[in-house]
Amino acid sequence: MNKVNLIKELVKGECDRLGFVPDWFYGSHLLAVEKFSKFLLKNLPKADKEMVMLGVWLHDLQRIRSIKGDHQKIGAKEAGKVLEKYGYTKDEIIKVKNIIRTHSCSDLKPKTLEGKILASADAMSHYVNDFYIKIAISGERNLDDYKKWALEKLNRDYNKKIFFSFAKKEIKERHNALKKVFTMK
Repeated sequence: MNKVNLIKELVKGECDRLGFVPDWFYGSHLLAVEKFSKFLLKNLPKADKEMVMLGVWLHDLQRIRSIKGDHQKIGAKEAGKVLEKYGYTKDEIIKVKNIIRTHSCSDLKPKTLEGKILASADAMSHYVNDFYIKIAISGERNLDDYKKWALEKLNRDYNKKIFFSFAKKEIKERHNALKKVFTMK
């Protein structure tokens, strides 16, 4: 088994062990990010596949491990620890940490192709994995606040996190349908 698959199994095991509903974090989100990353990699063959896939499996470690604080910074730090244990070089660790550090496109935008792939795949996953439904039923927001948040998130994902026109085309129909749902009175 290669190192990426070993890390994938490690993350799946952590999701199970720490009590995450496997269908949500592992089964829905991470597998959707993997699926979209593979789609993007197929269309962008110059990207470093291993670095992208490591980013896929490690980008949400901060949430999986329920560590308080900055999602991207702490996630990158946790990923670095995992990569070190699996014998990755300092340069490889820095690459993956940078991919993770920029995947939310909040304070830093990805500059590398690999970073843009992870950010795009992460955003695209929100369109297929009941992301909005799971947040809606969490009861964290009243309906009007939730609709406002959802529309802002949809627009941020589509316009700021998906870096490739062919990727936007892939989820445009879903994007428009969700926008319609959240603008209904």
